[in-house]
Amino acid sequence: MLLSRLQSLIGGIYDVSIGHDVYDFLVTDRARLPAAARGGTAEEELIVAEPAGGSDEVALSLYLDPALLARLAREDPLVRLHAGNVADYWTALEGVSHFLYLAWNAGHDKPVSLLELEMQAEVDKYVASYWLLRQQHGDPSYLGAFARILDRAGNDRC
Repeated sequence: MLLSRLQSLIGGIYDVSIGHDVYDFLVTDRARLPAAARGGTAEEELIVAEPAGGSDEVALSLYLDPALLARLAREDPLVRLHAGNVADYWTALEGVSHFLYLAWNAGHDKPVSLLELEMQAEVDKYVASYWLLRQQHGDPSYLGAFARILDRAGNDRC
């Protein structure tokens, strides 16, 4: 399961783990999200809610668009990361990064700001992509592939 493998990839890089699997929090049907989040159009959203009544718990869900997951199933970036699947890979990885970062911090009673969450996801995308391409290529040629993918993805997102 791709998302669990992405969670393991990020967790392995930083040597962190949580007692939860991202799939237990995954929602792919917007109708199942809280009413305030149903109208969104993003392919990835981490939904965070503090339950009423002063509880210390945090309720969260990770929404990923089913079409995004289908594309990743056809072109698994953990098998081969390339310019054609890097944008989808980064979208899914960002969601998993948000989930992992928030869950780890919540488990350690640490607050998280939106800025921290977004910055960590950007770092995770860079580090995980670099690590993945190095694993897939096994020689210095991955540096050229890494530069081309970063360039292509940067141009696509502008």
